[in-house]
Formats: sequence, structure tokens, C-alpha cells
Amino acid sequence: MATVNLIQSKRSQSKAGLKFILSYCKRDSKTVCGDKKLIGGVNCVAESAYHEMLSTKMRYEKTDGRMFYHLVQSFSPEENITPETAHEIALKFAQEQFKGYEVLVATHIDREHIHSHFILNSVSAETGLKYHPDKNEIQRLRDYSDNLCRKYGLSVVIPKQPKVKQMSAREYRS
Repeated sequence: MATVNLIQSKRSQSKAGLKFILSYCKRDSKTVCGDKKLIGGVNCVAESAYHEMLSTKMRYEKTDGRMFYHLVQSFSPEENITPETAHEIALKFAQEQFKGYEVLVATHIDREHIHSHFILNSVSAETGLKYHPDKNEIQRLRDYSDNLCRKYGLSVVIPKQPKVKQMSAREYRS
């Protein structure tokens, strides 16, 4: 079962912060599996993602404010999934959910659970528009992730049933 979470990183929204998070995600100690390095780029080349993202921001004159979004898709340690399959799922997820945006995808295998990091440029390479998620965006991303997991025969998180508001005594009497 995979979970998708948005990592809040308001303090590191700078060029230096973008450079750091990209370099952290690409570390060999986290991404090398056998003879493969589990990093990839969507609408960018992973090795030059920092320069490509900055170039996009400069082209559209949007070099201030939020620089990137950081999301993580994590699989349960009990899930029977290979690092290569997790990376394949992550790439499909980024291609479908962030069309037109540059995204670094890095699958980490250094923990007991396999997880993929997505570093999303806040500015679209195609339109120059900034990515503005609404309050329902994380749920849409989680639903899409669940659908992908089902296609691969993986388990999904069962959502909790919303609590039903109890009737007040006054409402009950009437």
C-alpha cells in the first residue's frame, strides 16, 4: 500500500533550498539498486534538473516565492514490491499528475520501506503558470496513486469513514 504526502518546506524555498533537496534526493547511498540508479526526470533530465528548473523560472520571470513542491510516495514495508517497480509507478504518477511541469523522481531504498521523492518545479515549463494546489489536491493525488497501485496488484489504504455528527437532544425530541 502506498501513501502520498506533501512535505512542507516553507523555510527552504530558495535557490539554495532547491539545490539542496535535489542533491539530497539524488544521493547514490539512497538510490543505487544493484547496477541501477533509481532517479529520473519528467520534462527534464535528472542530472541537470536544477539548471533546467531555474531556466524555466527565469524564462517566465517567476524567480521569487515558492520554488518547488516536495511530495513523497511511500510503500509499506510489508508490500511485496521491487525498487524498480516502485520507481516505474513513481514515474507514471509524475507523468500523469504533473503534465507540463519539470519533476525529479528519485526512489530511495535506504530505509525499511521503499519510497519515492518528487521535486516539482513550481513553474510550468510549457505555460509559465505556477502550480497552485487547492485543498482537495492531496486527496486527488492519493486517489490516483491508489488506482496505479491496483493496476500493479498492490494493496491500497482503506479510507476511514467520516464521523457522523450525532443528533442533538433538541433535534431528537423534535
